[in-house]
Amino acid sequence: MNTIAQSIGGEAITTKLAMKMEDSLHAFAVRAACFIGELDMPYSEEFDGHDFGATHVIAYVGDEPVGTVRVRWFQSFAMPERLAVIQRFRGHNIGQMLLERCRKLAEGRGSNMLYVQALPGDVKYWEKQGWRRLVSEEASSGAKRIVAMVKAVDPSKPLPDVEAPESVALGHELQLDSTGLPRGTASN
Repeated sequence: MNTIAQSIGGEAITTKLAMKMEDSLHAFAVRAACFIGELDMPYSEEFDGHDFGATHVIAYVGDEPVGTVRVRWFQSFAMPERLAVIQRFRGHNIGQMLLERCRKLAEGRGSNMLYVQALPGDVKYWEKQGWRRLVSEEASSGAKRIVAMVKAVDPSKPLPDVEAPESVALGHELQLDSTGLPRGTASN
């Protein structure tokens, strides 16, 4: 595995959990710059209700927030999402540092697997970090195809092929109508 840089230009690279609103705002600012600014992703697709129930890890160079990842927690696995590093700080293994912090958090919480949904163009990055595909690209459908990938939390206990689920089904988002009630619910 690559050596992780611990400083850039003499400034220390650190990671921390978002514990205060200011920390969360740092994470959201990095995501907005990367996903909305660079990739022209709509705000409504980047930020959702999961942001308030997830754990956010932020990377800093000195005092400047430069990277982030959101982690959602499930019964036996953790799901890192929204991995983002500010463009001028890419190439310094900050993403790898964030993912390693996620792995350690998951280990501490008793998770045995990390699960991500990667875009096809990003699969090589994830594979370089030791992740493996669960479902081939061809199995994914729709306009935004994704590749499901997993990694063992404990590197000394790799996930055997037979024990890895063929797919991880996440519940559909609850859709609300204009009154704030779940769609299909009659209000009295």
